[in-house]
Amino acid sequence: MKITVIGPGAIGTLLAALLSNTNVEISLLVKPKHKELLRDGKIVLDNFKGRRLEKKIKIITKLDDPDWIILAVKSYDVDNLIELLRNSNAPILCCQNGIKTYLQLTEKIGKDRIAYMVTGIGSSKIETGEAEFRGSGFTFIGEASGVASPRLINLSEVIKKSGITCEIVDDVLSYVWLKTIINSSINPVAAHAKVSNGELKKPELNKIVHKICMESTMISTEIGIDLPLEPWSEIEKIIRNTAENKCSMLQDLENGRQTEIDAINGEIVRIADCNGLDAIYNKEFIEKIKSVSN
Repeated sequence: MKITVIGPGAIGTLLAALLSNTNVEISLLVKPKHKELLRDGKIVLDNFKGRRLEKKIKIITKLDDPDWIILAVKSYDVDNLIELLRNSNAPILCCQNGIKTYLQLTEKIGKDRIAYMVTGIGSSKIETGEAEFRGSGFTFIGEASGVASPRLINLSEVIKKSGITCEIVDDVLSYVWLKTIINSSINPVAAHAKVSNGELKKPELNKIVHKICMESTMISTEIGIDLPLEPWSEIEKIIRNTAENKCSMLQDLENGRQTEIDAINGEIVRIADCNGLDAIYNKEFIEKIKSVSN
């Protein structure tokens, strides 16, 4: 099996490093400017089960002919890759935060080629091609078509062999919504308060996280999403299991990068508005994050 990971950030580096431990052929597709930074082909994953993994893999700037594409870029970069993805026949496993990318790619590429990975694993980008493992969590994968094809089953076995506990689900959209609710609650609060996930156990912050969670959950329920797990319970687990992790939105703010607030909370607000529902807490934190963004 040939797998191309697109994006040398936190999750892309983590997946490329772990998958290179299996018997599949891994390549990492990057922008030309990043290939120069990775000219020796070495990527690093720190602190995975107490180990530092240094892996040499194939670095490419043009898509080859993989059996699977793992799309591990930020949600706001997906627009720039639509044409590239359309010109390939390979199925795509998406890893983006928020519901926006799921809706975008199933419409523009088609459900038959789109699968999604929903994970609670914590990973922090140190620099291009180097990431640090920051905590374990659930990982679910499923195809947008709702059918677990042989190709997805084979991919799930590879993911398991890499060291990631992985479960195939039929209704992956409900899991994308679950993760979106979790992200909409944790990320903007932690980012605005400039704290790691564990600090969200403090009563004054925990109360805000809970309000956003309840609001986002209500919106999903009102539009007919049957959530597979109770979001607040999962949020409590993630805060506990990734206590030392800085969420991606906080990392983006600290490094002067664009955040995914529009793809996460913004998409929830858009869906709420389209259905005549209130999203006051989501709107509040969109404004707060944008007020401190570069």
